[in-house]
Amino acid sequence: MPVSTSVHISHCLQYIISLNPRSVLDVGCGFGLWGFLCREYLDVMEERVQPKDWKIRIDGLELFEPYIQAHQRALYSSIQIGDIRKLAPGIGNYELIIAGDVIEHLDKHEGEAIIEQLYEKATRALLVNIPLGEGWEHPERHGNPGELHRSQWVPEDFLPYPNIFQKFSLPAGDYGSFFCPKDCTVEQRVDGLLSAAEHKRGLGDIESALRHLRQASELAPADHSIILYLTDTLLNAGKHDEGAVMLQKFLERDPAFHYGYLVLAKMLRALRRNDEALGTLQRLLARPGLTGEERAQAEQMLAR
Repeated sequence: MPVSTSVHISHCLQYIISLNPRSVLDVGCGFGLWGFLCREYLDVMEERVQPKDWKIRIDGLELFEPYIQAHQRALYSSIQIGDIRKLAPGIGNYELIIAGDVIEHLDKHEGEAIIEQLYEKATRALLVNIPLGEGWEHPERHGNPGELHRSQWVPEDFLPYPNIFQKFSLPAGDYGSFFCPKDCTVEQRVDGLLSAAEHKRGLGDIESALRHLRQASELAPADHSIILYLTDTLLNAGKHDEGAVMLQKFLERDPAFHYGYLVLAKMLRALRRNDEALGTLQRLLARPGLTGEERAQAEQMLAR
């Protein structure tokens, strides 16, 4: 249906009003609830009653054109018809992006990619409203194949995006609202990505874990613990050569990371690249500021 539950409306509205965005994108706008509320509380409540006085840009995006009626076109600045999977790369920046009851209609990996893209396009906040867990059977309806639920989501899926989470319990199951402000610190974003990587790795989804770890490494390129976690995950995924190349590049940027030489030497030896392993240990032993324990480990590896 082009409408959703009502339990989260007041909760979300308080964040929208507090944010007071100058531009809004409503993904999967359907019957136009968020367009109506944003227009009412961001424009009309500010005494800008007539359309000629409106200052807030409120755009909609909808897959199924028959859902769009005259009232939506009157409320929104523009409405684009199309598939978010195709349109997301070309979307411009908006202060607030709302994705209400959208990503559960996509396959899980597609939904994750869309959320990541929308988070990057939102300059101040992303708001996601979505059914959680089991119990939300939803077949095709009203001639719209996009109505089918194709994936299930849990709060841990939103760990990469520091958020304010609110859960609502309904007869059909749990429903979640995730308000993801972009003014979080780099440390908060990195912590979220690391937690997400750990969650995905626990589920056996190594590729998703690696994606989150690579993002964390880009945000905190000097963090030794992240590079080691990423290296370990690559090794567990059987990507030994990639792990070795990545660690070599890291040591070129940060040659004072002595423990990294030891890890790299072990990796190269496991790959039977013994000459490179030997050279790595020799470079380590020539480094200034080597601790006694680091020197002892390097010499022990050389002796073997």
